[in-house]
Amino acid sequence: MLTRRACLLGSAAIAAAPFSLESNVAAAEEFEPGSPLPHKGAFFPLDGTYLNCASQHPLSRGGRQAIDRYLDYKSFSTASDFSNLKVRENILQNFATLIGADVDEICFVQSTTVGENLILKALEIPARPGRVVTDELHFVGSLPTYSELAKLGMDVITVRASEDGSIDLGRFEAAINDDTRLVSVSLVSTINGYEHDLKSLCEMAHAKGAYVYADIIHAVGSIPIDVRDSGVDFCAAASYKWLMAEMGLGFMYVRKDRLAEIKRPWFGHGQLAHREPLGFPNPLPSDVVTEYEHLDSALGYFAMGTQANIVAAQLGYSLDYLLKVGVQRIQDYRQPLLDRLQSALPPLGYASITPPGSRTALVSFRHKGDADALHDRMAANNITISIYPHHIRVSPSVFNDMDDIEHLISALP
Repeated sequence: MLTRRACLLGSAAIAAAPFSLESNVAAAEEFEPGSPLPHKGAFFPLDGTYLNCASQHPLSRGGRQAIDRYLDYKSFSTASDFSNLKVRENILQNFATLIGADVDEICFVQSTTVGENLILKALEIPARPGRVVTDELHFVGSLPTYSELAKLGMDVITVRASEDGSIDLGRFEAAINDDTRLVSVSLVSTINGYEHDLKSLCEMAHAKGAYVYADIIHAVGSIPIDVRDSGVDFCAAASYKWLMAEMGLGFMYVRKDRLAEIKRPWFGHGQLAHREPLGFPNPLPSDVVTEYEHLDSALGYFAMGTQANIVAAQLGYSLDYLLKVGVQRIQDYRQPLLDRLQSALPPLGYASITPPGSRTALVSFRHKGDADALHDRMAANNITISIYPHHIRVSPSVFNDMDDIEHLISALP
């Protein structure tokens, strides 16, 4: 019998412990990002041991306060100095800083998937034929997209992973030919945390005249990124993982020297630098209804309509927090926690599928047992990790410590 739980296990991880949110939000302004990690005080007390930030990151106290400030503004019932425009400008600049880009190379998108599909449209894929190269460690939701493109006539090559969870660049080199239009990868794989050598991959693709798109949802805010140094052409990320916000708003990076080489995939007023209304109710007759010009930036090509302002408010706090703490510092703090898992779990029968030496925010291990039973075991111990039919994934963040890791190790059968 196919149970509802079995369906969930087949498509996504099971969360074994809920969040516990205090009604009285402590003053986030009193928290100093420069204080030593872990930053338990920056977050609400969690009901149990939460090691599942690669699925959804908990909301911080500061993020909650930002929501409250936005709601005060939105209720129109109290005086407020909140400004949607200033918040949007601030988070675009902060995201650009996080990845080493210029702010005019950044725009909003609804999600990572929307960003990836906009890039496909901007490159006129599949209208213009050619090859697309991806790999099996790319986002599981993107792989069906490329299967559909293959049905529509694109030559799609999916590079396979090695047994240790890495991907041999030589396999990409063999797959990228003169007909290749796009190489599409996740910089950090959602499956096992494998990190591509993005610079080498871009050099390889550009040598054949191909563009490179990178899904950076598991990279930005979790590992240092320099898009300029890597040479990557396009990136996209949502905000509900390592950017510590919520679903409904994300970012896309478009290298500024690529704008002249792509097609505007859709049209909207957010792309405009200027608009002159010439039609009704203008009393002066005109044969033209409106005159306008587009921004010469990522926004000018890809801007959508309205944004999720409540998520932008959260990002106003969380991106500033990440920049003040420092992503390198976060990575350095986290590494001993993951190294401990890499050394302790294989002897218990959980073979690692995250390559040795990985410094990303998540590690994954095979399990041979029953996923339902493993979920129940974690729930009984009040531990939240990602549990899939053939593997588990553990992803700590800035509020976790070694006690959390030891709790998981002792609870695993």
